[in-house]
Amino acid sequence: MRSYSKGKIAQVVFGSESALQLINYLKGMDVTSCLVVSDSRMIEHNLTIQALGRLKEEGISYDVYSEVNSEPTDEICQLIGKKIKENHYKCVVGIGGGSPMDAAKAGAMIAGIPDEIEDLHNYGKTGTKMKESYGRPCSLILLPTTSGTGAETTASAVITSTKHQIKFSFGNRNTGADLCIIDPEYTIGMPAMPTVNGGLDAISHIIEIVIGTMANDYTNTILFDCLERVWKWLPVAVREPENIEAREQLSFSAHNALANGGMPNGHAVSHALGALYHIIHGQACIMVLPTVIRHFADDSKDAIQKIGQIMGLEMTEDATVNANMVADGLINYYKSLGVKTFNQTMIERGIEDTQTEFAEKMIPAILDDFKSREWLPPIHTGDYKAKISKVCDMIYNER
Repeated sequence: MRSYSKGKIAQVVFGSESALQLINYLKGMDVTSCLVVSDSRMIEHNLTIQALGRLKEEGISYDVYSEVNSEPTDEICQLIGKKIKENHYKCVVGIGGGSPMDAAKAGAMIAGIPDEIEDLHNYGKTGTKMKESYGRPCSLILLPTTSGTGAETTASAVITSTKHQIKFSFGNRNTGADLCIIDPEYTIGMPAMPTVNGGLDAISHIIEIVIGTMANDYTNTILFDCLERVWKWLPVAVREPENIEAREQLSFSAHNALANGGMPNGHAVSHALGALYHIIHGQACIMVLPTVIRHFADDSKDAIQKIGQIMGLEMTEDATVNANMVADGLINYYKSLGVKTFNQTMIERGIEDTQTEFAEKMIPAILDDFKSREWLPPIHTGDYKAKISKVCDMIYNER
Protein backbone atom coordinates (compact mmCIF):
# COMPACT_ATOMS: atom_id res chain seq x y z
CA MET A 1 0.00 0.00 0.00
CA ARG A 2 1.37 3.42 -0.98
CA SER A 3 2.11 5.73 1.95
CA TYR A 4 0.48 9.14 2.09
CA SER A 5 0.28 12.28 4.19
CA LYS A 6 -2.89 14.12 5.16
CA GLY A 7 -2.51 17.86 5.47
CA LYS A 8 -4.09 20.14 8.02
CA ILE A 9 -7.85 19.62 7.67
CA ALA A 10 -10.42 22.25 8.55
CA GLN A 11 -13.66 21.60 10.38
CA VAL A 12 -16.36 21.07 7.75
CA VAL A 13 -20.06 21.86 8.02
CA PHE A 14 -22.13 20.59 5.09
CA GLY A 15 -25.82 21.01 4.32
CA SER A 16 -28.55 23.26 3.02
CA GLU A 17 -28.91 26.56 4.93
CA SER A 18 -25.74 25.80 6.92
CA ALA A 19 -24.51 29.30 5.98
CA LEU A 20 -26.95 30.63 8.55
CA GLN A 21 -24.89 28.89 11.25
CA LEU A 22 -21.98 31.28 10.64
CA ILE A 23 -22.98 33.38 13.64
CA ASN A 24 -22.78 30.38 15.99
CA TYR A 25 -19.23 29.56 14.96
CA LEU A 26 -18.06 33.17 15.17
CA LYS A 27 -19.48 33.44 18.68
CA GLY A 28 -17.86 30.13 19.62
CA MET A 29 -14.50 31.51 18.43
CA ASP A 30 -15.02 34.73 20.46
CA VAL A 31 -14.88 36.81 17.29
CA THR A 32 -15.95 40.43 17.80
CA SER A 33 -14.94 41.84 14.42
CA CYS A 34 -14.35 40.34 10.99
CA LEU A 35 -13.64 41.17 7.37
CA VAL A 36 -15.94 39.61 4.77
CA VAL A 37 -14.20 39.02 1.42
CA SER A 38 -16.49 38.36 -1.52
CA ASP A 39 -17.50 39.63 -4.96
CA SER A 40 -20.18 42.12 -5.95
CA ARG A 41 -22.70 39.39 -6.83
CA MET A 42 -22.41 36.97 -3.92
CA ILE A 43 -22.37 39.72 -1.29
CA GLU A 44 -25.92 40.51 -2.48
CA HIS A 45 -27.09 36.89 -2.38
CA ASN A 46 -30.11 36.40 -0.10
CA LEU A 47 -28.27 33.76 1.94
CA THR A 48 -25.33 36.12 2.51
CA ILE A 49 -27.65 38.96 3.50
CA GLN A 50 -29.38 36.69 6.04
CA ALA A 51 -26.10 35.35 7.45
CA LEU A 52 -24.56 38.82 7.84
CA GLY A 53 -27.80 40.16 9.27
CA ARG A 54 -27.48 37.72 12.16
CA LEU A 55 -23.97 39.02 12.85
CA LYS A 56 -25.31 42.53 13.19
CA GLU A 57 -28.09 41.33 15.50
CA GLU A 58 -25.53 39.65 17.77
CA GLY A 59 -23.23 42.68 17.89
CA ILE A 60 -20.40 41.29 15.78
CA SER A 61 -19.01 44.09 13.66
CA TYR A 62 -17.86 43.43 10.13
CA ASP A 63 -16.48 45.23 7.11
CA VAL A 64 -16.92 44.07 3.54
CA TYR A 65 -14.42 43.89 0.70
CA SER A 66 -16.44 42.80 -2.36
CA GLU A 67 -14.21 43.87 -5.23
CA VAL A 68 -12.53 40.54 -5.93
CA ASN A 69 -12.43 39.90 -9.67
CA SER A 70 -12.46 36.58 -11.52
CA GLU A 71 -8.68 36.22 -11.29
CA PRO A 72 -7.44 37.83 -8.06
CA THR A 73 -4.16 39.67 -8.47
CA ASP A 74 -1.28 40.04 -6.07
CA GLU A 75 -2.24 43.72 -5.72
CA ILE A 76 -5.78 42.88 -4.54
CA CYS A 77 -4.50 40.26 -2.10
CA GLN A 78 -1.94 42.66 -0.65
CA LEU A 79 -4.63 45.31 -0.26
CA ILE A 80 -6.76 42.84 1.70
CA GLY A 81 -3.74 41.90 3.82
CA LYS A 82 -3.13 45.57 4.60
CA LYS A 83 -6.77 46.03 5.70
CA ILE A 84 -6.47 43.05 8.04
CA LYS A 85 -3.27 44.40 9.59
CA GLU A 86 -4.61 47.91 10.04
CA ASN A 87 -7.98 46.92 11.50
CA HIS A 88 -6.91 43.92 13.60
CA TYR A 89 -9.85 41.74 12.54
CA LYS A 90 -10.33 38.61 14.59
CA CYS A 91 -11.55 36.64 11.60
CA VAL A 92 -11.71 36.74 7.81
CA VAL A 93 -14.80 35.25 6.15
CA GLY A 94 -14.43 34.38 2.44
CA ILE A 95 -17.71 33.98 0.56
CA GLY A 96 -17.72 33.09 -3.12
CA GLY A 97 -16.13 30.90 -5.74
CA GLY A 98 -12.44 30.12 -5.97
CA SER A 99 -11.40 33.73 -6.54
CA PRO A 100 -12.87 35.31 -3.37
CA MET A 101 -11.79 32.32 -1.29
CA ASP A 102 -8.24 32.46 -2.65
CA ALA A 103 -8.15 36.23 -2.06
CA ALA A 104 -9.35 35.69 1.52
CA LYS A 105 -6.73 32.98 2.14
CA ALA A 106 -3.93 35.01 0.61
CA GLY A 107 -4.90 38.27 2.32
CA ALA A 108 -5.08 36.61 5.73
CA MET A 109 -1.66 34.99 5.24
CA ILE A 110 -0.09 38.20 3.90
CA ALA A 111 -1.23 39.95 7.07
CA GLY A 112 0.95 37.52 9.03
CA ILE A 113 4.13 38.02 7.01
CA PRO A 114 6.41 40.49 8.82
CA ASP A 115 8.40 41.46 5.71
CA GLU A 116 7.88 44.47 3.49
CA ILE A 117 6.65 42.58 0.43
CA GLU A 118 7.98 43.87 -2.88
CA ASP A 119 7.02 40.94 -5.10
CA LEU A 120 4.48 38.41 -3.80
CA HIS A 121 5.64 35.88 -6.39
CA ASN A 122 8.79 35.42 -4.30
CA TYR A 123 6.54 33.93 -1.59
CA GLY A 124 4.95 31.48 -4.02
CA LYS A 125 5.59 27.75 -4.16
CA THR A 126 8.53 28.24 -6.52
CA GLY A 127 9.86 31.29 -4.66
CA THR A 128 12.34 31.42 -1.78
CA LYS A 129 10.88 33.81 0.79
CA MET A 130 7.87 31.98 2.27
CA LYS A 131 8.56 30.38 5.66
CA GLU A 132 6.52 27.58 7.18
CA SER A 133 6.62 29.48 10.47
CA TYR A 134 4.53 32.35 9.07
CA GLY A 135 0.94 32.21 10.24
CA ARG A 136 -2.27 34.18 10.01
CA PRO A 137 -3.03 36.79 12.71
CA CYS A 138 -6.74 35.87 12.54
CA SER A 139 -9.11 32.97 12.04
CA LEU A 140 -10.35 32.06 8.58
CA ILE A 141 -13.79 30.76 7.57
CA LEU A 142 -14.65 29.93 3.95
CA LEU A 143 -18.08 29.52 2.36
CA PRO A 144 -17.94 28.23 -1.24
CA THR A 145 -20.79 29.40 -3.46
CA THR A 146 -19.90 27.25 -6.49
CA SER A 147 -19.34 23.52 -6.94
CA GLY A 148 -15.94 23.06 -8.46
CA THR A 149 -12.82 24.79 -7.23
CA GLY A 150 -12.42 23.08 -3.87
CA ALA A 151 -10.51 26.20 -2.78
CA GLU A 152 -12.00 25.90 0.71
CA THR A 153 -9.99 22.69 1.26
CA THR A 154 -6.51 23.72 0.15
CA ALA A 155 -3.58 25.36 1.93
CA SER A 156 -2.66 27.59 -1.00
CA ALA A 157 -4.16 30.37 -3.09
CA VAL A 158 -3.86 30.77 -6.86
CA ILE A 159 -2.96 34.38 -7.65
CA THR A 160 -2.18 36.29 -10.82
CA SER A 161 1.10 38.19 -10.75
CA THR A 162 0.67 41.63 -12.31
CA LYS A 163 4.43 41.90 -12.75
CA HIS A 164 5.13 38.49 -14.27
CA GLN A 165 1.75 37.90 -15.98
CA ILE A 166 1.49 34.35 -14.68
CA LYS A 167 -0.64 32.49 -12.17
CA PHE A 168 1.18 31.11 -9.16
CA SER A 169 0.40 29.20 -5.98
CA PHE A 170 0.91 31.12 -2.75
CA GLY A 171 0.87 29.96 0.84
CA ASN A 172 2.22 27.49 3.38
CA ARG A 173 0.75 24.86 5.71
CA ASN A 174 -0.95 27.57 7.77
CA THR A 175 -2.88 29.05 4.83
CA GLY A 176 -5.83 26.67 5.03
CA ALA A 177 -9.14 27.58 6.64
CA ASP A 178 -10.17 26.84 10.21
CA LEU A 179 -13.76 26.19 9.15
CA CYS A 180 -15.52 25.45 5.85
CA ILE A 181 -19.28 25.92 5.62
CA ILE A 182 -20.57 24.24 2.47
CA ASP A 183 -24.15 25.25 1.72
CA PRO A 184 -25.57 23.85 -1.57
CA GLU A 185 -28.35 26.47 -1.37
CA TYR A 186 -25.82 28.99 -2.67
CA THR A 187 -25.73 27.13 -6.00
CA ILE A 188 -29.50 26.81 -6.57
CA GLY A 189 -30.49 28.49 -9.83
CA MET A 190 -26.90 29.07 -10.93
CA PRO A 191 -26.82 29.63 -14.72
CA ALA A 192 -25.67 26.86 -17.04
CA MET A 193 -22.11 27.93 -17.86
CA PRO A 194 -20.95 28.76 -14.32
CA THR A 195 -22.39 25.38 -13.31
CA VAL A 196 -20.52 23.69 -16.15
CA ASN A 197 -17.25 25.49 -15.38
CA GLY A 198 -17.35 24.41 -11.75
CA GLY A 199 -18.26 20.82 -12.56
CA LEU A 200 -15.49 20.49 -15.13
CA ASP A 201 -12.97 21.85 -12.63
CA ALA A 202 -14.11 19.20 -10.14
CA ILE A 203 -13.78 16.44 -12.76
CA SER A 204 -10.28 17.69 -13.54
CA HIS A 205 -9.27 17.64 -9.87
CA ILE A 206 -10.56 14.09 -9.48
CA ILE A 207 -8.96 12.62 -12.59
CA GLU A 208 -5.65 14.45 -12.24
CA ILE A 209 -5.31 13.11 -8.69
CA VAL A 210 -6.28 9.47 -9.30
CA ILE A 211 -3.84 9.14 -12.21
CA GLY A 212 -1.17 11.31 -10.56
CA THR A 213 2.00 10.61 -8.64
CA MET A 214 0.42 10.99 -5.19
CA ALA A 215 -2.74 8.91 -5.63
CA ASN A 216 -3.28 6.43 -2.79
CA ASP A 217 -5.91 4.20 -1.20
CA TYR A 218 -7.33 7.12 0.76
CA THR A 219 -7.78 9.37 -2.26
CA ASN A 220 -9.07 6.65 -4.54
CA THR A 221 -11.70 5.45 -2.07
CA ILE A 222 -13.29 8.89 -2.16
CA LEU A 223 -12.51 10.18 -5.63
CA PHE A 224 -13.85 7.46 -7.90
CA ASP A 225 -17.15 7.82 -6.05
CA CYS A 226 -17.02 11.61 -6.57
CA LEU A 227 -16.36 11.13 -10.28
CA GLU A 228 -19.46 8.94 -10.61
CA ARG A 229 -21.54 11.61 -8.90
CA VAL A 230 -20.29 14.56 -10.95
CA TRP A 231 -20.46 12.65 -14.25
CA LYS A 232 -24.13 11.82 -13.55
CA TRP A 233 -25.39 14.97 -11.86
CA LEU A 234 -23.62 17.79 -13.73
CA PRO A 235 -25.82 17.48 -16.85
CA VAL A 236 -28.88 17.31 -14.57
CA ALA A 237 -27.92 20.55 -12.81
CA VAL A 238 -27.39 22.22 -16.19
CA ARG A 239 -30.85 21.13 -17.41
CA GLU A 240 -32.60 21.69 -14.07
CA PRO A 241 -30.87 24.57 -12.24
CA GLU A 242 -33.28 24.37 -9.28
CA ASN A 243 -32.75 20.63 -8.69
CA ILE A 244 -31.61 20.50 -5.06
CA GLU A 245 -30.40 16.87 -5.22
CA ALA A 246 -28.16 17.66 -8.19
CA ARG A 247 -26.80 20.71 -6.38
CA GLU A 248 -26.12 18.75 -3.19
CA GLN A 249 -24.37 15.97 -5.11
CA LEU A 250 -22.13 18.47 -6.92
CA SER A 251 -21.33 20.43 -3.75
CA PHE A 252 -20.39 17.22 -1.94
CA SER A 253 -18.23 15.95 -4.80
CA ALA A 254 -16.49 19.25 -5.50
CA HIS A 255 -15.51 19.62 -1.85
CA ASN A 256 -14.16 16.07 -1.60
CA ALA A 257 -12.41 16.22 -4.98
CA LEU A 258 -9.22 17.48 -3.35
CA ALA A 259 -8.75 14.58 -0.96
CA ASN A 260 -5.08 14.78 -0.05
CA GLY A 261 -3.80 13.55 -3.39
CA GLY A 262 -1.35 16.34 -3.96
CA MET A 263 -1.81 19.27 -6.29
CA PRO A 264 -3.41 18.22 -9.60
CA ASN A 265 -0.71 17.97 -12.23
CA GLY A 266 -2.68 19.21 -15.23
CA HIS A 267 -3.41 22.46 -13.44
CA ALA A 268 0.17 23.58 -14.13
CA VAL A 269 -0.82 23.76 -17.79
CA SER A 270 -4.36 25.06 -17.28
CA HIS A 271 -3.08 27.92 -15.11
CA ALA A 272 -0.76 28.90 -17.96
CA LEU A 273 -3.68 28.74 -20.42
CA GLY A 274 -5.78 30.91 -18.14
CA ALA A 275 -3.08 33.52 -17.58
CA LEU A 276 -1.87 33.75 -21.18
CA TYR A 277 -5.16 33.34 -23.07
CA HIS A 278 -7.68 34.48 -20.43
CA ILE A 279 -9.66 31.26 -20.52
CA ILE A 280 -12.05 30.57 -17.62
CA HIS A 281 -10.37 28.20 -15.18
CA GLY A 282 -12.77 25.24 -15.41
CA GLN A 283 -12.68 25.35 -19.21
CA ALA A 284 -8.88 25.62 -19.26
CA CYS A 285 -8.66 22.56 -17.00
CA ILE A 286 -10.92 20.41 -19.17
CA MET A 287 -9.10 21.52 -22.35
CA VAL A 288 -5.90 20.13 -20.83
CA LEU A 289 -7.34 16.95 -19.29
CA PRO A 290 -7.51 14.74 -22.43
CA THR A 291 -3.81 15.41 -23.02
CA VAL A 292 -3.06 14.51 -19.38
CA ILE A 293 -4.90 11.21 -19.89
CA ARG A 294 -2.95 10.40 -23.07
CA HIS A 295 0.36 11.33 -21.39
CA PHE A 296 -0.29 9.06 -18.37
CA ALA A 297 -1.53 6.12 -20.50
CA ASP A 298 1.11 3.62 -19.39
CA ASP A 299 1.98 4.87 -15.91
CA SER A 300 -1.67 5.06 -14.75
CA LYS A 301 -3.33 2.41 -16.89
CA ASP A 302 -5.38 0.86 -14.05
CA ALA A 303 -6.83 4.19 -12.93
CA ILE A 304 -7.58 5.21 -16.52
CA GLN A 305 -9.37 1.90 -17.08
CA LYS A 306 -11.56 2.53 -14.03
CA ILE A 307 -12.30 6.09 -15.22
CA GLY A 308 -13.39 4.65 -18.56
CA GLN A 309 -15.71 2.20 -16.84
CA ILE A 310 -17.32 5.03 -14.86
CA MET A 311 -17.80 6.88 -18.17
CA GLY A 312 -19.56 3.80 -19.58
CA LEU A 313 -16.84 2.92 -22.09
CA GLU A 314 -15.83 -0.61 -23.14
CA MET A 315 -12.23 -0.90 -21.97
CA THR A 316 -9.61 -3.15 -23.61
CA GLU A 317 -6.28 -4.66 -22.53
CA ASP A 318 -4.33 -1.98 -24.46
CA ALA A 319 -3.37 0.99 -22.26
CA THR A 320 -2.92 3.41 -25.17
CA VAL A 321 -6.25 2.46 -26.75
CA ASN A 322 -7.98 2.92 -23.40
CA ALA A 323 -6.35 6.31 -22.77
CA ASN A 324 -7.38 7.55 -26.19
CA MET A 325 -10.97 6.36 -25.67
CA VAL A 326 -11.17 8.09 -22.28
CA ALA A 327 -9.61 11.27 -23.67
CA ASP A 328 -12.04 11.33 -26.59
CA GLY A 329 -14.91 10.58 -24.21
CA LEU A 330 -13.98 13.60 -22.11
CA ILE A 331 -13.95 15.82 -25.19
CA ASN A 332 -17.39 14.57 -26.22
CA TYR A 333 -18.68 15.12 -22.67
CA TYR A 334 -17.50 18.71 -22.33
CA LYS A 335 -18.64 19.55 -25.86
CA SER A 336 -22.12 18.27 -24.97
CA LEU A 337 -22.11 20.84 -22.15
CA GLY A 338 -21.31 23.71 -24.51
CA VAL A 339 -17.53 24.00 -24.06
CA LYS A 340 -15.22 24.15 -27.07
CA THR A 341 -11.68 22.85 -27.52
CA PHE A 342 -8.73 25.24 -27.22
CA ASN A 343 -8.27 25.21 -30.99
CA GLN A 344 -11.92 26.15 -31.59
CA THR A 345 -11.68 28.85 -28.92
CA MET A 346 -8.63 30.36 -30.62
CA ILE A 347 -10.44 30.49 -33.95
CA GLU A 348 -13.50 32.16 -32.38
CA ARG A 349 -11.36 34.79 -30.66
CA GLY A 350 -9.22 35.48 -33.69
CA ILE A 351 -6.00 34.38 -31.96
CA GLU A 352 -3.45 33.53 -34.62
CA ASP A 353 -0.62 31.99 -32.60
CA THR A 354 1.03 29.15 -34.48
CA GLN A 355 1.62 25.81 -32.79
CA THR A 356 5.25 26.79 -32.19
CA GLU A 357 4.34 30.23 -30.82
CA PHE A 358 1.79 28.61 -28.49
CA ALA A 359 4.39 26.25 -27.03
CA GLU A 360 7.01 28.98 -26.68
CA LYS A 361 4.61 31.09 -24.62
CA MET A 362 3.40 28.19 -22.51
CA ILE A 363 6.73 26.55 -21.56
CA PRO A 364 8.03 29.16 -19.05
CA ALA A 365 4.60 29.63 -17.48
CA ILE A 366 4.18 25.87 -17.03
CA LEU A 367 7.65 25.44 -15.52
CA ASP A 368 7.00 28.25 -13.03
CA ASP A 369 4.16 26.18 -11.53
CA PHE A 370 5.44 23.59 -9.06
CA LYS A 371 2.70 21.21 -10.21
CA SER A 372 4.61 20.67 -13.46
CA ARG A 373 6.89 18.42 -11.36
CA GLU A 374 4.03 15.97 -10.81
CA TRP A 375 3.90 14.42 -14.30
CA LEU A 376 4.76 10.81 -15.23
CA PRO A 377 6.80 10.53 -17.37
CA PRO A 378 8.33 13.81 -16.10
CA ILE A 379 8.07 16.86 -18.33
CA HIS A 380 10.39 19.21 -16.41
CA THR A 381 13.64 17.23 -16.69
CA GLY A 382 16.15 16.62 -19.48
CA ASP A 383 14.99 18.07 -22.79
CA TYR A 384 12.03 19.73 -21.08
CA LYS A 385 11.27 21.99 -24.04
CA ALA A 386 10.64 19.01 -26.28
CA LYS A 387 8.55 17.26 -23.62
CA ILE A 388 6.38 20.26 -22.83
CA SER A 389 6.08 21.13 -26.51
CA LYS A 390 4.62 17.66 -27.10
CA VAL A 391 2.01 18.30 -24.38
CA CYS A 392 1.22 21.71 -25.86
CA ASP A 393 0.97 20.25 -29.36
CA MET A 394 -1.68 17.76 -28.25
CA ILE A 395 -3.76 20.52 -26.63
CA TYR A 396 -3.36 22.73 -29.68
CA ASN A 397 -4.50 19.99 -32.07
CA GLU A 398 -7.52 18.61 -30.15
CA ARG A 399 -10.64 18.97 -32.26
